[in-house]
Amino acid sequence: MRINAGKFRNHNIDMCNLETTRETSDKVRQAMFNLIGQFFDGEVVLDLFTGSGALGFEAISRGCKKAYLNDLNNKALDVVKKNASKLKLTDEVSISNLDYRDFLNTTKEKFDLIFLDPPYNMTKIDDILSLIKKNDCLNKKGLIIFEMEKNTNPKSSYYEILKERSYGIKKVVIYKMVN
Repeated sequence: MRINAGKFRNHNIDMCNLETTRETSDKVRQAMFNLIGQFFDGEVVLDLFTGSGALGFEAISRGCKKAYLNDLNNKALDVVKKNASKLKLTDEVSISNLDYRDFLNTTKEKFDLIFLDPPYNMTKIDDILSLIKKNDCLNKKGLIIFEMEKNTNPKSSYYEILKERSYGIKKVVIYKMVN
């Protein structure tokens, strides 16, 4: 797996290769960034189900100043730490090992971009969006970038769908706050 653009373009990062973690392919990751913008200027990003950290590292490569990378799986976090070290990004990332509810209920940070790529078997998809709103985790002009199974249709009264694209068996939905 490699970083697609920015200052770490073409740098390889390790994948988790775990049964419980599904990596976002280079192609889909590139498409996600095409939907939200190619480059950034100092934004703070959360990758709540980080896996290898690819989305957070890509965001930093493209100009985000800080990435919060969270995963419940210790083996995935070992890969994240290795990738952060390989890219010399230990100061730009904050790595945590929490259940998504615990992370969202305890963070004091407000994010400009929130990447959500939960396990496909997770059934409480709408709960994630509600917790983000309840805990005021998203900046007013922030975006939630949600990767999910193609047949999943999470709805929220707090957020509106800005864009939605399908890629094989998955789709990416971009949410923004309802004005």
